[in-house]
Amino acid sequence: MAHNQPSPAEEPADRAAPPAGIPTAARILEAAQRCFSHYGFQKTAMEDIAREAGISRGSVYRHYPDKEALFREVSEEQTRLFIDEMSLRTSRITGLSDQIEEIVRLTRSFVLDNPLNAAMTRSDPESLTRALTSDGAVLLAMSIEALVPLIEGAKTAGEVRVNTDSRRAAEWITRVVFSLISTPSITFDRDDPAQVAAFIREFLVPGLD
Repeated sequence: MAHNQPSPAEEPADRAAPPAGIPTAARILEAAQRCFSHYGFQKTAMEDIAREAGISRGSVYRHYPDKEALFREVSEEQTRLFIDEMSLRTSRITGLSDQIEEIVRLTRSFVLDNPLNAAMTRSDPESLTRALTSDGAVLLAMSIEALVPLIEGAKTAGEVRVNTDSRRAAEWITRVVFSLISTPSITFDRDDPAQVAAFIREFLVPGLD
């Protein structure tokens, strides 16, 4: 059952009806992204998404069998946008250590500050851990693919061994980045960018040399 109708001040931003001509599936995804980002997964109902998209609940179900499938699609789209941004940012940076520092910063911002993820964390505190562990396959796979070119570039620059398996190295780096965000630290302050950078330079990249 949908939650009580929120007051105008509590409505998701940009509630105006979408322009004519936008495909129904795209309208649903846009509406779902707004609702999930505002209410979180648990408090969003399919009725809310239908109302936000300006269509019937039946139309939503014709495109998506349930709320879980719709959230998964929205989450994967947000992840793709994040990976595209990460690839663009790191392509402008020279040096694997500096690139990884930027990846840590961007990933932390994506996980903690992205409206969709922030809403999930508020409504379901365990969602962050799940997103980076048991439910993190899509994010892991996309991150690995984005990191492989950086590893290849580091080989050419002599930063890592030429016989390094780029995909395995990319997975290792991705897992370390995930843990820097999701797991408390003991010997350094993971909220201090300088200390995180020192950790990366001292242990992470040298481990590939």
